[in-house]
Amino acid sequence: MKELVVRLKAFLDYKGIGIIDLSVLLGYNSPQKLYRLFNTENALPSVQIIEDISNKFDDLNLNWLFSGRGKMLNPSGSEPDFKEKYYACLEEKETLYKRILQA
Repeated sequence: MKELVVRLKAFLDYKGIGIIDLSVLLGYNSPQKLYRLFNTENALPSVQIIEDISNKFDDLNLNWLFSGRGKMLNPSGSEPDFKEKYYACLEEKETLYKRILQA
């Protein structure tokens, strides 16, 4: 099994997702092409499979998937970005000001 496929399998194991589950998540009619990927020696995922997986799993670090460098998960996949945090802070501040003015 190619290293990329081994890393993809590690990510799916981490998520607790099997081949049939992945097939359903990606909207495939059949898990056949995923079975081939994981059960055929030297198989590599098609561009379509990689695109579907990358669109479904924002937390998957594609650099790690392709090269093995870095961490498996993107830190931004689990945390809101700074812009979102900033706007949330502004909304909270506005709510507090309104409460103070009403009191």
